[in-house]
Amino acid sequence: MTGRSVATLGTALATFLLVSVLLTELLAARIAFSAIVALPVGVLAGTTAGIATWIRLWSRPSLRPVLLGGSAVGYALLVAAAASYAVPSARQFVSTESALGFAAVCGVAVFAFVRLNPERFSR
Repeated sequence: MTGRSVATLGTALATFLLVSVLLTELLAARIAFSAIVALPVGVLAGTTAGIATWIRLWSRPSLRPVLLGGSAVGYALLVAAAASYAVPSARQFVSTESALGFAAVCGVAVFAFVRLNPERFSR
């Protein structure tokens, strides 16, 4: 797996999660089943972000740290949600705040690593 495919999938995932959650929360007061509206919009936004990353954004080396850092946020949120779901004893430790904090730390760490070692991510 290349850095390009990791960034593409991660950016699509992070965008999907961000758009779906924000739209669900914004529409919750007006629409009873706001997730029915928000999930397809999130899928569309995530697909668009993934295609844009694959076709245009990866070709700019200066954007690679940002793309991979943002991707790490999406992957970290997915790992936190999976751990909360699959490991019952972890549910007391995994909250929204702790998952977001974990994702932010992962994103910053990956951003810094890619920024300091750009030759590793030239493909």
